[in-house]
Amino acid sequence: MDFIPFPFLKTQRLEFNQLEEKDIDSFFELRSNPKTNEFIQREIPRKVNDLLPYIEKIRNGILNNDHIYWVIKKEEQLIGTICLWNFSDDKLTAEIGYELHPDFHKKGFMSEAIQKIVHFGFSKLNLKAIEAFTHKNNEGSIALLNKNNFVYQPKRRDIGFENNRIFRIDNNQ
Repeated sequence: MDFIPFPFLKTQRLEFNQLEEKDIDSFFELRSNPKTNEFIQREIPRKVNDLLPYIEKIRNGILNNDHIYWVIKKEEQLIGTICLWNFSDDKLTAEIGYELHPDFHKKGFMSEAIQKIVHFGFSKLNLKAIEAFTHKNNEGSIALLNKNNFVYQPKRRDIGFENNRIFRIDNNQ
């Protein structure tokens, strides 16, 4: 896996870009939104500078090929993020993570994004499986995963996050 040069992607309605300086205010708006954070256990930033260590972590992870993290844009506007991270030691399985600004919920954008990133993971990274971890009460995320052929793994547990449920999609090429 090599994420340099950065893999810019595109669908009919969306672009998947690297986080840039010009995106910081929109990124802050997304990460500080209470609805975006409703089912996620993380520190909510109170000001843009609170995000700087996380942004550095994103950049270093891409440079070190530890993860790939895209901002999702619609007509130049940052509306969400999506990433592949937490790769298995053999680099055959990754976790997908995503967030979408609430103004863009229920319009098919995240489904479109997931399909593109799953295809990238299977076709370009040769992943055998992609997993998603979501809160048991996050009905929107669960419906999204089901719609995109992720299968609930009832016997697996996310240690330390007992309310999370694990879903998985296998590469059946």
